[in-house]
Amino acid sequence: MKVEEKLNLLTQSVANKALQFTPIISLPNPPSAIPLGSGLFLKIKDSYFLASAGHLLNFEDWPKLTVPGNNDTLVNLNGVLITTFENGKTDSDVDFAVFKFAERQIKHLIDGHYNFIDCSDIKVNHKVEENGYYIIAGYPVNGVKKTAGKAEFKPIPAKFLTYPLKHKKHKNNNFNPNHFILVKYQRKVAPLNSSEKQITRELKGISGSGLWHIPNWKDLNNGVPKFQLVGIMTENHKNKGFLVAIRIDFITEIINQIFDLNAFENSQFEFNGSIKQIYGGEIK
Repeated sequence: MKVEEKLNLLTQSVANKALQFTPIISLPNPPSAIPLGSGLFLKIKDSYFLASAGHLLNFEDWPKLTVPGNNDTLVNLNGVLITTFENGKTDSDVDFAVFKFAERQIKHLIDGHYNFIDCSDIKVNHKVEENGYYIIAGYPVNGVKKTAGKAEFKPIPAKFLTYPLKHKKHKNNNFNPNHFILVKYQRKVAPLNSSEKQITRELKGISGSGLWHIPNWKDLNNGVPKFQLVGIMTENHKNKGFLVAIRIDFITEIINQIFDLNAFENSQFEFNGSIKQIYGGEIK
């Protein structure tokens, strides 16, 4: 097997594994639902969380949103939300949301199609490798197709192997590298099962999915390279050739400080001075 073919297979295996943690956040629209973007399921100690972009999981829309549960059901987001967006039009550079599921909701989630990320899969204070490998795996809403004649939709995932931009590119585009990771968005890429480059489809609705780092392709777990969650996708600057992820440190600090779990090492940047406003509430 050629090196390129092997790399494609390993990339595919990482992306497929990452998608197991990546539910679609949707708005019920009987008899089906309207997909809005992605999130990430986390299990920290004995608590279950959903992390996403704040503009997607904002305070105003939150009571209407759902995620997939057991037996192809949709689960309401009953629990506690912390977000940086009051509504979808809030002006905030820091774009994230952390939701903790109420205990009574957990039984509707844990035996479904998705798995939950644990602490060992999350990398706080990640040092960006300029020549490193990063993967984006999620469900852009323009890749979700309604099934004809049925009350369901079929998601078509996007899977990208990419690399980060240099620090000076962050600053040139007014992104603090302590808060954000910018990765290359190539309009022409070779699909994972082909050597011929094609124009990629628009990534509308990729927000909320994860940015994953692969430290070592040779370090395998059941044939899949080990990978770590380092960010959450928030912005698409296709005209400038890059995508934006907010560092996962914002999520881990909220879990440490507000949910009082102390499950992660503290972030090295000044967390409390980085956020202008947060919104929080509970639905029981």
